[in-house]
Amino acid sequence: MSNPLFWVGAALLLVLAYDATRTTLSASSSGPVTNTLTSGLWRILLGVHRLRGNHALLAGGGPALTLVLIVTWVLLAWSGWLLVFCSAPDAVTHSTTGLPADTVNRAYFVGYTLTTLGYGDMVPGGGVWKILATVAGANGLLLFTLAITYALPIVSAATEKRQLALCIHAMGASPEEILEFGIGNGDFDSLSGHLDGFESMIAGASQKHLAYPILHYFHSASSVTALPLALVRLDLALELARLRDEPLPPSVAARIRSTQHVIQQFLATLRGAFIRPIDTGPEIPSLKHGARLLDADPDDLACRIDRLEKLNLLAAYIEDDGRAWSHVWHPTASSRTQPEQDY
Repeated sequence: MSNPLFWVGAALLLVLAYDATRTTLSASSSGPVTNTLTSGLWRILLGVHRLRGNHALLAGGGPALTLVLIVTWVLLAWSGWLLVFCSAPDAVTHSTTGLPADTVNRAYFVGYTLTTLGYGDMVPGGGVWKILATVAGANGLLLFTLAITYALPIVSAATEKRQLALCIHAMGASPEEILEFGIGNGDFDSLSGHLDGFESMIAGASQKHLAYPILHYFHSASSVTALPLALVRLDLALELARLRDEPLPPSVAARIRSTQHVIQQFLATLRGAFIRPIDTGPEIPSLKHGARLLDADPDDLACRIDRLEKLNLLAAYIEDDGRAWSHVWHPTASSRTQPEQDY
């Protein structure tokens, strides 16, 4: 075991063990390999998307990244154990002749050992190599189990993301439309009533992004079911409601603050792992319709929204989903029912 190949292989296996365990079991963040791999590939997909302007590519990104991640884990395990079993001539031998196996046969031995298919015409050498072969088999069984149990709940979580976005979109396709939907007699009691169900759904989505970080890369081709658009629109609509000159009823004001707090916690989760605020503040349009609803000056309303500290983070969240900031305020008629074709 003085061969450097053994220690390089062991190091690869330790990196794999840490990354897979942290990603699948920590329920707080992904491992370094997972984070680097998925974020890097997502940046590439975003770059291609911005050239083509078709959301179908990003819509397939989440499942593709999940598959790439699992394959990467398998390759790391295979490479690590191959280096270990290549570190000594007698580590793997032919079962009939007892002669040392060549590199190809050692790779074959490691492959069927990791997949727990049992021994074939290649067997481990005596002594410690039999123990290591058993450990490799257990490693493979555990790795495949972790990968499967990690991937399956992501599909359910992605469905819940789309469901939450659809529920918010039903109130309006822009902050001003949501404001109009919930204003009621001017006290926003209607909006407050709808917020009751959203808080638990948003909090649940936040925790699932922690448990399954790769969920961030599950993109919806349609703006109707795009969670970034829905959450940003809802948050900005709540900000507009709070800018009304007359004080809101205490119960309504408390519900709005509570919902915004949950949204901010969700954005904090994303900021810690996925997105960074953009450097230049996004443009705020003239909020003429919102101003009429609130009986306010549109330019003053836009200026007050423009001064929000979180605005750069909201814009970064939209851009990281492959969409333009203008889609938040001015959705096209087709974008409400069909995938967007422009960036």
